[in-house]
Amino acid sequence: MNKRLSITVAIIISLFIAVNVHLLYSKKSTVSQSLYVHKYERMTPGHYEEEIPKEGLLTPEDVFTVYVGDDETIDSWLVKEGDPVQVGDEIALLQTERAEKQLAAWKAEEEGLLEQQNAIESTIENLESDRSSSRNNTSHVNTTETPGDSDVELTVDVQVDVHQDGAFAQAIAEAERELSEIDRKLAVVQTQLAQDATRPALISPIDGTVSKVHKHGFTLAADIYSNMKLVTTYVQLEEWQKIEAGDPVRIQENSLETVIEGTVHSISEVPATDSRWSEAYEKLDPKERNNPLDLYEITIKPTEELNNLPFGANVNASIIVNEADAVSMKIHWLEAYVKDSAFAWKLDDHGRISKTAVKVPFITDNRAVIADGLTTGDVAIYDRNIDEYEQSNAFLPFPLELPSKSDWRTFGWKNYVKYGFVE
Repeated sequence: MNKRLSITVAIIISLFIAVNVHLLYSKKSTVSQSLYVHKYERMTPGHYEEEIPKEGLLTPEDVFTVYVGDDETIDSWLVKEGDPVQVGDEIALLQTERAEKQLAAWKAEEEGLLEQQNAIESTIENLESDRSSSRNNTSHVNTTETPGDSDVELTVDVQVDVHQDGAFAQAIAEAERELSEIDRKLAVVQTQLAQDATRPALISPIDGTVSKVHKHGFTLAADIYSNMKLVTTYVQLEEWQKIEAGDPVRIQENSLETVIEGTVHSISEVPATDSRWSEAYEKLDPKERNNPLDLYEITIKPTEELNNLPFGANVNASIIVNEADAVSMKIHWLEAYVKDSAFAWKLDDHGRISKTAVKVPFITDNRAVIADGLTTGDVAIYDRNIDEYEQSNAFLPFPLELPSKSDWRTFGWKNYVKYGFVE
């Protein structure tokens, strides 16, 4: 009898507990519930930055080429590769009997270049006007010049069929690149025409360094690097979309005593063409790309001249594309994170669990920078089952802070006992 009674009592108690658990924790329960949350952070402000680390190469801001078209025009070369030159310095002496013909060729080239310059400037103006009015337009300029009896033939062909603003931007960028090249050629030719006719020579148009002397071939020439050094790097589309001209950059190299500050100088809107710099970069930072054209040139201008580093030196550059003074939280604590919006959980003023929308402008070091939705002093919380306890009370682990060893010795264990337990 006692055994049967004991079993009956046990069943009744189990049913009582089960019913109460159901009443307490079912979704229809009216009894307030609490959730123990052991993962939480009190929001404190900090300075956060989103950086894009890149390998970079030291390159000249401009490269000027002085040249003659006749291999018998040069009498003697006066410079070699690596020599510094200044504006007006003689690069090579010309044969006196051939100098007059060369000067005539330079004059004809100048006229052709000026016409090309005007044509491209007009094209750029038309493209910018069409883009601003948001109309589809086809702009075509084709100029071919063969001045006088010269063998110099100059051609510019800028043809654009645009249907979107991005296509306008690409067309303008390509035209501006062509215009910049024409400006450099004009500077070279006009420098040659301004020289002393009694001592015909190839003349340097800039202060710089001779990088290459072409003494053989149909065209004899010398390439001159300008003195201003830039850091050149290359980015793919995802990085390109984040970078803007003027973004701050930190430049570092082992031989540099301190980090050098700089800014993004130019951002190419056309894919990088094959060059010694892009080829060198791909060896420094090899990556597989689905699109072989997905590589764009970025140049960085240091705030101080890098005279103690040679052209081609490899440096590290960190481009800062975002920065903010704000609060932050762990990225995996966010819910429904899409672009710059997400949801986070926090404690409201009454200690209840509350879901709030937050703005996340960028991520850094696996932390989401919060621009709106959480402020200094808010307590952000996280639990895998937190969705089931919205508007419920939460209780957090008791904070335990032990004194440091030096504080313990200074204050004394007797005082800790007195104030911690006795009083």
